[in-house]
Amino acid sequence: MDTVTLLYILFVFSVGLTFGSFVTLASYRLPLGEDIAIKPSRCPKCETKLKFLDLWPVLSWACNKGKCRHCKAPVSARYPLTELVTAAMFVALYLYYGLTLQSTLLAMLWVALMIMIVVDLEHYIIPDQLHYVLLPLGLGYHATIHTPSEDVLHGFLLASGIGLSLHYGYRYLRHKEGLGFGDVKFFAVAGVWLGLKPIVPFLFFSGIFGIVTGLLWRILKKGPVFPFGPALAVALFLCVTCPLLTNLFWNIGQFIK
Repeated sequence: MDTVTLLYILFVFSVGLTFGSFVTLASYRLPLGEDIAIKPSRCPKCETKLKFLDLWPVLSWACNKGKCRHCKAPVSARYPLTELVTAAMFVALYLYYGLTLQSTLLAMLWVALMIMIVVDLEHYIIPDQLHYVLLPLGLGYHATIHTPSEDVLHGFLLASGIGLSLHYGYRYLRHKEGLGFGDVKFFAVAGVWLGLKPIVPFLFFSGIFGIVTGLLWRILKKGPVFPFGPALAVALFLCVTCPLLTNLFWNIGQFIK
């Protein structure tokens, strides 16, 4: 690996850490209805306004041994972990797509999905603000790769119909809510990102990841109800960034034969 490429990777990794820090902030504040752009960061325990030394992604947490520098209250390891995962994904997208508009839009998709995953795991909700961000991002992405507009529209309509059918169908048959309405909205946004052909693979992988999440939820004794948003988020990102996976799904019959 040449020096220039290494410098680019370090730059992308640093940008990823910064956006990962934003993910931790947004995932904490959105469920509380707090501003995510203007309000300065504070320790949730002692309410001390965090300064420059407190806001370095990963490093501040490590140097302070996982505690607030001011009141010594413990700071969850999910903050640096989220930052590292986001940075790693930024680097992976750069290595595959380069520094392009396409990789930038996919990176922003990952940021929004990471916020969604953390919020749904902790609060069992998908904030509407994420749908408002994901929708124009999806349209911009398809404009970049020149997807036919009718394919995007058909994907939106099909995914929306499936989401609504699952929501109301489960309620009618079981007399209780199965798929939350936040998940239904995400189905619609996912349809915009995916277009028509990847919808079925998306549903398949969402189901697989959902089963895994449900089993882990029971093993960890978190209760009978588990968040489905993380499964949807991971399935969407895989289907968008790995079209080979979608093609493999449709051609699996040929491999079986």
